[in-house]
Amino acid sequence: MRNRRVILAVVAVAVVLVAGTVVVKLFDSSPAGTPGSGWAGPTQSARGYRNDVERLTQQYELVERTRPERTEVRRRSDQAVVATLTAGARTVVVAGPPRQFTEPSTTPAVIDSTSWVRVAPRAWQADHDLDEKFASWLLEQIEAKNPPVDVLAAAMQYLADAPDGVNDDGVRYIGDAGFGYVHSTDERDGADFYDYLEIPWKFTDSGRAKPSKRWDRDLDCSGYLRLIYGYRFGIPLFNAPVNTTVNGLPRTASSMASYARSVLIAAGRTPSRAPTNLSAMQPGDLVFFALHDDPALITHSGIYLGKDQDGGMRFVSSRGTVDGPTFGDVRGDGVVDSGYFGERLRRVIRL
Repeated sequence: MRNRRVILAVVAVAVVLVAGTVVVKLFDSSPAGTPGSGWAGPTQSARGYRNDVERLTQQYELVERTRPERTEVRRRSDQAVVATLTAGARTVVVAGPPRQFTEPSTTPAVIDSTSWVRVAPRAWQADHDLDEKFASWLLEQIEAKNPPVDVLAAAMQYLADAPDGVNDDGVRYIGDAGFGYVHSTDERDGADFYDYLEIPWKFTDSGRAKPSKRWDRDLDCSGYLRLIYGYRFGIPLFNAPVNTTVNGLPRTASSMASYARSVLIAAGRTPSRAPTNLSAMQPGDLVFFALHDDPALITHSGIYLGKDQDGGMRFVSSRGTVDGPTFGDVRGDGVVDSGYFGERLRRVIRL
């Protein structure tokens, strides 16, 4: 096993911290929830409602917000915000059981979170009629007693020493990932999601791609995002170079930042400057950085996790400094609002 930082095991039940191991710790996940968390589980029986649209609108209030345009779903009984949907985006933040992310071998940071990031079946549009399919999906996310793995928990399943997991197709799709990237004109830029999975993949835009044996179990920064949002949660994936907006994730960090259909959350006044206002960010947003000589050239990407105990806005990405995914502080604090990465942040989008 690689000699680097140690991982958290993502589980659906409460776990305890063990020496030398990082865990995601879930606190009280019973339907009663935790005061102030916005988590209460199912609020009442669906009986008596003609359909889920009626039940959603009678049990919950939909409140419109701006900058960006979004809809807050508030429980009518106590006005707690139970979900946030952004116009034009598929990612939805749902209030769920409190949990804690830690990675003690690379950072003292502790992220306490009640945000669970889901990917909706379609982009949200507040001015469209709320159809039965979307209402059913949203109620299922809001009222889940035992929430399934979400985007953030999935992102944690690739940190160091994460246990392997095999899906129904026999593919080892979770477990400790290394970092694969080269600077060479005669080789691919780095390790994509199918290199990590060790399986061939057929792209609709470029045909069949074969995994590289040199990068098995490895991911570069954009390959990591494609594994999470694409392979795990169904955002379409593109492999050929793009120069126009696409409904999915292109191959590179630069192309994602420029051409993935998304909602712009933050950007600098010029391509070579960092954003000055990050107040609209929410967990699950994609963050992009210019880490090399050209201050306008985006070369790195990650997923925003939320604020740590010191208020730092922490993100996770696949980095060479620790040979794989991390939200730690090795050779640069793992936050987007200050320090090494904060100075080099260029763009924030919401899928």
